[in-house]
Amino acid sequence: LTYYLILPAVILLLAAMRPVHAEPHQQDGNLLQNAGFEQPFVDGTAEGWSTWASETEKQDDTCLDGYHYLPKWNMETTSDLIEGGASSQYIGNNWDTWSAGVMQTIAATPGETYRFSFTAKGRASNEPAPAPSEYGINMNMRAGIDPNGSGLWDDEDIVWSAVGSPHDAWQTFIIEATAT
Repeated sequence: LTYYLILPAVILLLAAMRPVHAEPHQQDGNLLQNAGFEQPFVDGTAEGWSTWASETEKQDDTCLDGYHYLPKWNMETTSDLIEGGASSQYIGNNWDTWSAGVMQTIAATPGETYRFSFTAKGRASNEPAPAPSEYGINMNMRAGIDPNGSGLWDDEDIVWSAVGSPHDAWQTFIIEATAT
């Protein structure tokens, strides 16, 4: 028996990377370029962002071996997949599992604590929309900060947020880390 998985994730527009201060004072603003995932898009990715992905071979036809195919990155303009603005970042793949995202490197001050947040909405189903997502599937979405700024998505010292599965609803992911 073969199961197919559709797992498109829409990573929304209100991504933010801000310094966090112990004493209350006004935020210094968003440090990300194109935090709203607005146009233009280059090769399916919002300008200012780069893609990352884990790619592993499929070992059998049961889909149970944890393989990852490359997803597609596209500009999303469907209104219910945009929380604000004119577009959002789509990352997804039909019929195969995937592990991927978008990332950005910013200038950071060592010893300063930074907060990264983004809002996402996902769908996992063998049925076309508007059928609801299959809520039993764990999407494992999360936000991460690499405190040493290596620019590698799989660096061992990345500080990750808790994982979530934002089936058919917007969820915010937040993580803080101190730059080294």
